[in-house]
Amino acid sequence: MDRVAYIKQEFAETLGYIRGDLRWLLDKDSGLNYTIGLLVGCGCEMLAACGTDGKRLGEKVFAELLPPGEWQILADRLYGALRDGLAHGFDTKHLSVEGQEHQIYLDSRGRQGFYIVNNARGVGLHVGVRALAEQLCVRIDEFESLMAHDEDARERFMKSRQRTAELNTKEAEAWGSLVKAAGY
Repeated sequence: MDRVAYIKQEFAETLGYIRGDLRWLLDKDSGLNYTIGLLVGCGCEMLAACGTDGKRLGEKVFAELLPPGEWQILADRLYGALRDGLAHGFDTKHLSVEGQEHQIYLDSRGRQGFYIVNNARGVGLHVGVRALAEQLCVRIDEFESLMAHDEDARERFMKSRQRTAELNTKEAEAWGSLVKAAGY
């Protein structure tokens, strides 16, 4: 397999999977709000790693998906509350403002966008994750198109991939036994 085909396959199995999963979840009107939110957070981080500085600062890509104005000031904190909260505890972190906690509500079906809500639990933040997911898919499409004709973009993508998991001697022996038992 030539290098461009290899990179295309690697893309399909990383950012391509995120895009495909997001589109499937949205097309099926799954209502899996936390799953969609987590995929958006991970996709932002992956796209950021493919950027010119090569850093995994997903909050920068996330900020580009937010409405202009004061939402931009909150971009870093909102990204962390969503991505880190969902990745590490499968719940959004609450926003703490002057000692008071505010819940973040994710919704893929109802009104989209970012807006403040007031309910029995108090003032909170509604996040329309469908709109975020759709915008992220467009960004992934754009990066894929760029990679088709830009060698530098392909190289950035390859450098952005997750590090390999190096096996120690004992683990390598176990792996070898498993491969042999499988008939390979």
